[in-house]
Amino acid sequence: MKKERYNILLIEDDKVDQMAFQRFVKANKTPYDYTITGSVAEAKNILASRKFDVIISDFALGDGTAFDIFDLKIDTPIIMVTGSGDEEIAVNAMKAGAYDYLIKDPESYYLTVLPATVESALRRKRTEVEREQLLQELEVKNTELERFTYTVSHDLRAPLLTIQGFAAVMREDLKRNEREEADNHLNSIIEEASKMEHLLEDTLQLSRIGRIVNPPEDVSFADIVKDAIGQASEQLRTNAVVVSVAEDLPAVHVDRMRIAEVLVNLITNSINYMGEQPHPKMDIGCRTDGKETVFFVMDNGIGIDKSQHEKVFTLFYKLDSQGKGTGAGLAIVKRIIEVHEGRIWIESEEGEGCTVCFTLPVCS
Repeated sequence: MKKERYNILLIEDDKVDQMAFQRFVKANKTPYDYTITGSVAEAKNILASRKFDVIISDFALGDGTAFDIFDLKIDTPIIMVTGSGDEEIAVNAMKAGAYDYLIKDPESYYLTVLPATVESALRRKRTEVEREQLLQELEVKNTELERFTYTVSHDLRAPLLTIQGFAAVMREDLKRNEREEADNHLNSIIEEASKMEHLLEDTLQLSRIGRIVNPPEDVSFADIVKDAIGQASEQLRTNAVVVSVAEDLPAVHVDRMRIAEVLVNLITNSINYMGEQPHPKMDIGCRTDGKETVFFVMDNGIGIDKSQHEKVFTLFYKLDSQGKGTGAGLAIVKRIIEVHEGRIWIESEEGEGCTVCFTLPVCS
């Protein structure tokens, strides 16, 4: 297997040591593409415009020391080489940010351990990068969890308070033997309890996405569209919506059932927000943006104001507070797309129809 090549910056002011490094790399066919400089000033100029995988720096340089390189706070592993054998210098170098250090010897035997030292520094760097990414992801997840918890507690409290209110009024109705009023308030309690049940169902569904999934498969996006239109056929027929599906849609590598769920949700949303459109229609297709394939569901409904484009993906958010559903649909859709490592966004202006765009892993 071909070894990965590394881009190395050697900062060394001793010509003999420079030549020893070059001979070692050549003789051992070490996979280094290297640049050599003999001063701190020149190293700073090089680092201002170029990136390296590893920096190997002698401690004592003509116009400074390796600590001047550490002071640059660059995001590159630095290995310090010193001929003094001073442990205090080595300890201070590690504290300053060195990934490792090597002690020079007259025969340059230290170079034999250089490749292993470089590999070790690169492994540590990769681990640090992965750790930082995980911490960032955890921070995002914690923020989402806080927002999710607040939203759920807020939206579940509303029907509970309504139920409590109707129950109190119903008690008074029964005391006055007003059976008809009591029945009306009982129906209201049942309605609010049903609303609460739907909120809980949607909350549970959202929590399951990403944990309970079907294995992804290579499937024609056209076949998924066909499934979704079949599931929404009654609503489409009742509302006289004409659906056009683009030809030559690509194959995608996805959880087929989940992506069909996405499309059913987007189709239903489009139907619900057609307004008074006399000739409701919908287009489902894809386009190429640079190197990215973007799928879309486009309608000629009432559209969405730009100020609402992000908000509509929030759990339980509804453009029309009196509209159908719990407002969880687009939050669920967004989560499914994100589990597939895709993005989703809206292109729309109020009164100009709406296009929901999203990306998915396309089969090559």
